[in-house]
Amino acid sequence: MSLRFLMVAVAALALSTPALAITGGTVDGGAHPAVGLLLADRGNGPEPACSGTLVSSTVFLTAGHCTANLSSARVWVSFASQWTPGSPLLAGTAHTDPLFGQDKKDSHDLAVVVLDAPVGSITPLALPAAGALDTKTESVVAVGYGADQPAADKKNPSFTFDFTRRWTIADVGGVSKTELRLSARAGGTCHGDSGGPDLLGSTVVAVTSHGDDACTKQSFAYRVDTAGARAFLSQYVRLP
Repeated sequence: MSLRFLMVAVAALALSTPALAITGGTVDGGAHPAVGLLLADRGNGPEPACSGTLVSSTVFLTAGHCTANLSSARVWVSFASQWTPGSPLLAGTAHTDPLFGQDKKDSHDLAVVVLDAPVGSITPLALPAAGALDTKTESVVAVGYGADQPAADKKNPSFTFDFTRRWTIADVGGVSKTELRLSARAGGTCHGDSGGPDLLGSTVVAVTSHGDDACTKQSFAYRVDTAGARAFLSQYVRLP
């Protein structure tokens, strides 16, 4: 699917599976400068695809389903708080967790983009210690660039994108071995927020993974503090 830029209604912003803008969320501005927009070339040059986070000067963390089915691993990242076709882009190479889609008990929905050059102007966000979410967590802050309104027609949902970074507070309704179940207090994650961070302070504890197609109910985020996630991430970034 080809995405036209700015304020365009489409059925999804993620690259493969239905995934999750922050509908009704707060415009971020400069609150989370390390959260960026992932762009991929599907035949028309770089187009918005998913969200993600700078976790080292050269590593951008996102969701595995955002990169798994690309025709080329060459992608781009923008840290503009509102992306336009003229926004600066940083090139890099995507690496999807090789176990993505291979394990029925664990989606391994993680990927990284190794950037061609270090980003010196943005402070990366931290990754968690092993098992950080094994203790009770009340809420997280979700950040992303996806659709800004929930679907009006839940049977035939379409969405509007302005490619603006937004955030919202999401209550943690449950924690499984690999995922968080989330319910946003105001707004919620939607198509295009896939790969965006779920934050405890300045630490990325999970990435937005999947949820209700109409963006009106619960969503799920993939934990990055598990042994499986850490095994993949440790190949690209130093972990606490």
